[in-house]
Amino acid sequence: MMQQMQLMQRLMKDEHFKAFISHPKVQALFKDPEFQELIKKQDMGKLQGHPKLMALMRDPEVAPLMAKMDPKTLFEGLA
Repeated sequence: MMQQMQLMQRLMKDEHFKAFISHPKVQALFKDPEFQELIKKQDMGKLQGHPKLMALMRDPEVAPLMAKMDPKTLFEGLA
């Protein structure tokens, strides 16, 4: 629980994450009921393979925003 709080704080300070999460197409995905249910279940396999997320990863507007995020930096020290 503490690690999740630390991660959220770190994410909200990251300019690249904020640009990604505030994009309208990303916001639409997070409003999708099916995607919300997978988040609640924390089903990472189905989340990562979700067709709408996969489409965002190829989207010319969103993909560059995702590429700018550095997971190593964001998750460093949280293990």
